[in-house]
Amino acid sequence: MIIKKKRIRDLEHYTRLVPRGETIIFGIYAAATTNNLLKKIGFSQNPTLGDAVLPASIFGPISAYNANGKTFVHKDEPMETAYRQAEWHWKQWRGRYDYDEQSKIVDIPYQRYPRTFIPPPSIELVIAQRADGEKVIVTHAITHTPKNKERMLHVVNLFLEIFGECQLFTENLGDFLKAPLRRLNWTVLPPGRRPWMQLKLEVNQIIGNLTKGNLAVIHHRLESVNKYGPEFLAVGRAGFWGYVIFGFPDKDIYILESIYFGNATYVFADNWETLSTKTKAEILDAKLQKERIIHKEGWDRNIHALLKQKRT
Repeated sequence: MIIKKKRIRDLEHYTRLVPRGETIIFGIYAAATTNNLLKKIGFSQNPTLGDAVLPASIFGPISAYNANGKTFVHKDEPMETAYRQAEWHWKQWRGRYDYDEQSKIVDIPYQRYPRTFIPPPSIELVIAQRADGEKVIVTHAITHTPKNKERMLHVVNLFLEIFGECQLFTENLGDFLKAPLRRLNWTVLPPGRRPWMQLKLEVNQIIGNLTKGNLAVIHHRLESVNKYGPEFLAVGRAGFWGYVIFGFPDKDIYILESIYFGNATYVFADNWETLSTKTKAEILDAKLQKERIIHKEGWDRNIHALLKQKRT
């Protein structure tokens, strides 16, 4: 069955003939799309069987939610004090006409309604193939149950937002050829330690569209971690856009930093090979983290305490 709409609110009309407990694969034939669109999603120029990617968040609200999650604002509750970080500048006078320009990152309080963060579904798109050789772009199979109703609806709307159509495959699912997944969510920069000015130029290609004030805060965080000499860096692609991983394998420390305000610095002990195969939902799951350092006053001290340990 093929669905061609901008968005649907209920999936029941399309799944009413699918028995409960049966497996559904949602997808689209690759021939129905273009290489330019696949590249925009996050696939390589010539995607191959098994390639998987978290779609970029640029297509609309569904893809943005799928990659980044969303925030529910409780406007029926009293406002609370929250903090945002900014760069504060001042002049340190040494005489009547002599001064130095000084700056530091400070927490600025403001009032807002309480918020609840809803984690991203992190649905990935995978290049698969039918037994007849036809390539398809699909998600992982989902069992048709009431519990999965909301997830299935999200998957369909994700396809509709990106491709304009979605097909439900329920028959001959064994015809889908399986291949090892090769996730394309990260680009590892060439090995070697980088001075901050070099890294700054590379990172600005990723985060250069931020406002000047936000950019200063992000630069401060990235520079603070980089000065401890990570052995490698990886930058997020597609739906992982805005994330940077600093690797310290000799310390068993891998630091995930985000350009998004309100987030935190995530610290992992898993090796890079394992971490790079995780979905975004798994990476942001508290069970996988070794530590979570909130972006607020004291962040620098916590990073220093974490990374000052001697190399083994």
